[in-house]
Amino acid sequence: MARLFRIIDSAIDKATVSTGSIAVVIMALLAGFITVQVIARYVLSIHIRGLFDLATYCLIIFTFLAAAFALREKQHISIEIFTSLLGNRARTHLGIAVYILGLSFPIILGWYGGQWAYASLTSGVMTITEMPIYKGILIAFIPVGCFFLTLQIIRKLVFDIRSLPRLAIPRAGKFRENPWPQITILILGLIVGLLLATYINKVVGIIIITLTLLFSGMPIFIALGLAGYLGLILTVNIGALAQAPFIAYRSVDSFPLTCLPLFILGGLILEEGKIIHKVFDLFSMFSGRFISSPLVITILIGGFFCACSGSSVATTAVIAAITLPILLKQGFGKSICAGVVAGGTIGTVIPPSIGYIIYGVITGASVGALFIAGIIPGIVIFGSYCMYVIIRGIVSKQSLFEKGQIPQQIAHHEISSRDKLRALKDAGLGLFTPVFVLGGIYLGIFTPTEAAAVMVVYAIIVCVFITRTIKWQGLMNVFLKSAKISSMLLCIIFSAHIFGAVTSQLQIAASLVTFIQAAGLSPYAVLALLFTVLVILGMLMDAASIQLITLPVFYPLAIAAGFDPIWFGVFYIITLEIGLLTPPVGLNLFSIQGVSDIPLGAIIKGAAPFLAIMAFSLLLFVLFPQLVTWLPSTM
Repeated sequence: MARLFRIIDSAIDKATVSTGSIAVVIMALLAGFITVQVIARYVLSIHIRGLFDLATYCLIIFTFLAAAFALREKQHISIEIFTSLLGNRARTHLGIAVYILGLSFPIILGWYGGQWAYASLTSGVMTITEMPIYKGILIAFIPVGCFFLTLQIIRKLVFDIRSLPRLAIPRAGKFRENPWPQITILILGLIVGLLLATYINKVVGIIIITLTLLFSGMPIFIALGLAGYLGLILTVNIGALAQAPFIAYRSVDSFPLTCLPLFILGGLILEEGKIIHKVFDLFSMFSGRFISSPLVITILIGGFFCACSGSSVATTAVIAAITLPILLKQGFGKSICAGVVAGGTIGTVIPPSIGYIIYGVITGASVGALFIAGIIPGIVIFGSYCMYVIIRGIVSKQSLFEKGQIPQQIAHHEISSRDKLRALKDAGLGLFTPVFVLGGIYLGIFTPTEAAAVMVVYAIIVCVFITRTIKWQGLMNVFLKSAKISSMLLCIIFSAHIFGAVTSQLQIAASLVTFIQAAGLSPYAVLALLFTVLVILGMLMDAASIQLITLPVFYPLAIAAGFDPIWFGVFYIITLEIGLLTPPVGLNLFSIQGVSDIPLGAIIKGAAPFLAIMAFSLLLFVLFPQLVTWLPSTM
């Protein structure tokens, strides 16, 4: 029996890895198709029919095919605020209960997706594009992806069940080792939510169901999908579940959305290619000898890498791993070191940004205009950071160093002009990346998606062929890592759209707009309300999940209050970043703690001034919205 289990487990594992490998190939094709189209347009002055359609097809196939691979690699994120307090045995028991419940998500989606694919293939429906293909072929990847996702969930369940005998049995009275209170809360939460939604108030009941699933430790994309299923049943009927694959398909059938995995891939290639290290060395050489220069360099390098990767939490971990050892070795205090890393890695504020992409896709706002709108706020925030560090160093040098002890001499090596030119040459290729991406979008040379594809090709050329800091095997590993991250975000996107169908059915946004208008709240009172809710959510969840859950409701409120869509996008993103730095559970704070031995209290203390600067800057953008809207108006 054990041998049979190992054979089946190995087969499922190999199949899942194969889907990941296919997804990697699809991602490469995605970048290639768009880049070829750009070259054909500007070099050959021709339009190659169907290449953009092929890129969209690639995104659809990639989304559903890579989901199981991301789950295998434990990439799908979940809210573990409460589950992290449990012991191993209790967490395993709760995980088993959660994943048994979660099995229904891919099974239902795959079942109805398979029926839709069969109906489309038998009726011969074609896509309405320059390069039409049978739509059923694309739809078929929904049940295929769900099949592999189901197998991977079952594999995880079997592994967890088999591991239980090896885990310590809890002693009586050990609450954190007892799984039954948490499992009971999960079941009661669902029952209470269902009863409330059925007999009293659908909105309140569905909110309780959603929160129960999210805080159970279930992967966010499964929790949102299940909440969406239950919501559709409660608001319409069980037959409404047939709409789930249609909603999921439509959510990723979007050419603008293709820039999301491409920007992630381009940023990871530059990271793996050590470009960030070269830029750090360059900034160090030209920074001068003032006491705060290493801290200023950390802020600048954080801003640079954010402009390449667009992911706040990921950037925080990378920058912390690179710069913290250097700063601590030079004697700087742990608190200020953690603060400059936390403040300098506000990834989604700096364009190009995943946050702006998701906002644009959900609301229909121009992603390019959002990128350009983020430039001045990024400069204001980062400039304020640098000024704070410099002024603090002038006023009180002791405050920058551990226990107030200023090192007798901070080593400054004489650097020749030749070394500076070599450093400029090495880092110049990396520094050029955000310039041509944002410059190309501003001048109308590229769309954001085209810029992302060209960035990927450019990063490969630089890191593989010019600097040769990445070997072909290393490049494949980068593609796999990128596939996991992109899949996680895309799965949350299509699940959130399923959940969004429920909020649309309940007309929550329209009801809130009517309520606010009837209450006579001023636009700034509405803005303060949205700010408060987003900061609280930002303390608990990742930015992408918050956007997908709240934007369908909050965006109509903001527009009804008279705010510009592009301005509100920047306000929204900065507010989410404030949440990521807000204790006690800001994700960026834990990212720093995860790659260092700095106590969380010291990290919070160091991040506080930067959090205040960001909040003050946001107030400045509220009082003077032209700081955000002027540059996009000149495009």
